[in-house]
Amino acid sequence: MNHYKGISADDKHKIVAALKARGAGSCPRCRDSQWTVSEYSRIEVQATMDRNSMERTTIPAVMIVCEHCGFISQHALQPLGVWPHGAADDIHTASPLARESMA
Repeated sequence: MNHYKGISADDKHKIVAALKARGAGSCPRCRDSQWTVSEYSRIEVQATMDRNSMERTTIPAVMIVCEHCGFISQHALQPLGVWPHGAADDIHTASPLARESMA
């Protein structure tokens, strides 16, 4: 049974503050400035373009939705400083390519 209740208000405030501190602004599609912190996501990445590659990892992210046109932007949590785990946590499960980019 799933008891997910969404992103906490505290986490939303941290994410908004981090985006503002980095100059995030209006929507690139409609130029509106009303955004909603929507959901966490994990973006799957892989080491090669091989469709059957087994070397995969994920990037923890958050989806931000434009309230006017519905455009969704995804922002990686680590660069925003809101991912509570260190980069070392991800290196153990990351592909060799991802480990190189984290080094």
